[in-house]
Amino acid sequence: MVIDAATPPELNVYMIGAAIAPATAVSALLYWLRVPRIDFAVVFATLWMVSEMVLELISPKPLSPLMAIIAVAPMVIVGSVINFQCWRRRSRLRPLTSPPSSTS
Repeated sequence: MVIDAATPPELNVYMIGAAIAPATAVSALLYWLRVPRIDFAVVFATLWMVSEMVLELISPKPLSPLMAIIAVAPMVIVGSVINFQCWRRRSRLRPLTSPPSSTS
């Protein structure tokens, strides 16, 4: 019921399946190969966005702007997490006190 309500009427199950199946297969393969978590998250977010772009291309009518937000959200989340982790790593490596200056 919820899927019926959330699915735009111009798309059917075959169109959605054809757009999402390759991304699902690639994600499952990468998970099975035990790709590192960060790499998997980046690939998954990219595949999610590409799937939404394919849905937009094959739908007879333009989809709602909400679909664009849903497609971009994983990329923004993954980018934020990666930047936060790099910031934490950098702050851990940075010395707390500055080195003595050599004045002669």
